[in-house]
Amino acid sequence: VRGTTPAALAAALDARLSGTDSAAVTAGTAPRDGAPAVVFQFTGQASPYPGMAGELYERFPAVRDVLDTCEGLHRDLGGGSLLDALLGTAGATGADSPWATDTAQPALFALQCALTRLWRDAGVTPGLVTGHSVGEYAALHAAGALTLEDGLRLTAARGRLMQKLCAPGAMAAVPLTRGEAVALAAEVPGAELSVANGERSHVLAGPVAAVDRALALLEERGTPGERLPVERAFHTALMEPVLDDFRAVLDETAFRPTRTPFVSALDGTLREPGWTPDTTYFLRHTREPVRFDEALRTVGAQEPAAVVEIGPHTTLSGLARRALPQARALPSLRRGTGLGALWAAAAGLHCAGADLDWRPLLAGSGGRRIPLPGYRFQHKDYWTGPELTAVRTGTPATDGATVVQHQAAVERVVRSIVESAARHLGHDPDAITGETSFFDLGADSLQMISALRELEQEYRVKVSMRELFEETGTPLLLAELIVSRMADETSEASAAPAASPVAPVPPAPPVAEQWPAAPAPAVPAAPVAPAAPAAPAPEPAAAPAYATRQELEDLAHKLQQISQIQLQMMTQLSQLLALQTAAATSGLNGTAAVAR
Repeated sequence: VRGTTPAALAAALDARLSGTDSAAVTAGTAPRDGAPAVVFQFTGQASPYPGMAGELYERFPAVRDVLDTCEGLHRDLGGGSLLDALLGTAGATGADSPWATDTAQPALFALQCALTRLWRDAGVTPGLVTGHSVGEYAALHAAGALTLEDGLRLTAARGRLMQKLCAPGAMAAVPLTRGEAVALAAEVPGAELSVANGERSHVLAGPVAAVDRALALLEERGTPGERLPVERAFHTALMEPVLDDFRAVLDETAFRPTRTPFVSALDGTLREPGWTPDTTYFLRHTREPVRFDEALRTVGAQEPAAVVEIGPHTTLSGLARRALPQARALPSLRRGTGLGALWAAAAGLHCAGADLDWRPLLAGSGGRRIPLPGYRFQHKDYWTGPELTAVRTGTPATDGATVVQHQAAVERVVRSIVESAARHLGHDPDAITGETSFFDLGADSLQMISALRELEQEYRVKVSMRELFEETGTPLLLAELIVSRMADETSEASAAPAASPVAPVPPAPPVAEQWPAAPAPAVPAAPVAPAAPAAPAPEPAAAPAYATRQELEDLAHKLQQISQIQLQMMTQLSQLLALQTAAATSGLNGTAAVAR
């Protein structure tokens, strides 16, 4: 279980014990046949956002080391600061604006190398790597084919040349089959099929006007697409002006043989260790379409236990979850959730059987791994924090209330999503859980359009079809996304549809304390109207829906008493067995000793 406060941990434990779906709980059975097969998949350029490395940089020394090195290398190359945008400090791109290509590519490479270093320091070594578009540069660095310096130099040059020489363009994710996407591109002059992510997940790219026209046609046909946050049409004819200049940069690079198997998203081919990329490969990679669907097919043939996304968001995890249902799809980061996704990924790897070294993950936090006894007979407390003080009964803890409210909101939204999905997909709601994949239910974009619109009207948030299928994929993850986007909610607000608000009754003004006064002259009393019935007294607030610290301590004490009783019973049983042994060997001198 995971949580940032004791109350959050308690809520997650409650969810686990009650069988309630919770994003804060990860469970699994580690295999007995050694370490699990782990794949690293590196995200492409549509994923970066300002501040994406902020909490990582602050929290982990290994991340700071890599990002500071990349910052120095980029400045030496004549570029500006990468850290401004990576950390979200002054001069960063606006949150809603596409990140300029000239800095987005080296910044993404730097972040991915930092995450790779962090995971490797924690004992997670990939048995296979793959990358999406520009993410292949960091994947090849992880595989040993590129040094950190060469990788940063190439991504900086690639981004700079595309910014300088390529006309502005656009890209759009479309929920179409390959044949449908090709047909749509043929209808719109200038549009090209630039990325294939899955059976019904493709990307069209080209001049801005062409992409806008394609999106308009999709909207008219009831299958809306989604514009991606980029300012160039990657992997199309608009990239051709950079090829000659980029060739010169590539020719100056000393590529190395790979040390880790690498799956290319250019054609889905598995390159075994010892393969060396060259200039021709990178030029094809720049111009030709991305076949990430083929890469995932090849990855799936290796039967990995976990696929860790190395990037700033969950862009590829949804694709992996659909293509590789037997593997755990674990994003390293999820936008807007701090380090929550990182801890969830660590938990997923641990439950999959990875032997994590927790020291790099705990470095600088003051936390440490506590070794616990492997059996139940050492009655010793292992509390690691300051002495606890009991909370007065009936006084809710702010953190606890927030956690309980958030969990309750997620559960309500999950129920709503399950009911909507069951209605639109023709399933029994009782057969759908928070962890059920929409793909397992046979969902496609046409079936889910109405369901999404119902949810948007009910909760006043916008969820795109791409986010539904590629970034969430289950009712629980979709509910977490919806709750996180519900703006202007107070700590008491639930995720249920808003009812007509009732104006609160203002409290009566305080009455000044009365002191005895001198008797006043008698005045004839005026008739007094009968007093209005007194308003009913407000009902007492309901007791908090979570345990207080005192109640938790009482429960721990009772559990300790139960353990002591069990120990006494085992001791008595041991004594009885010893007496029986002594009776059977009565001819021998001595007394049987009873070990405690």
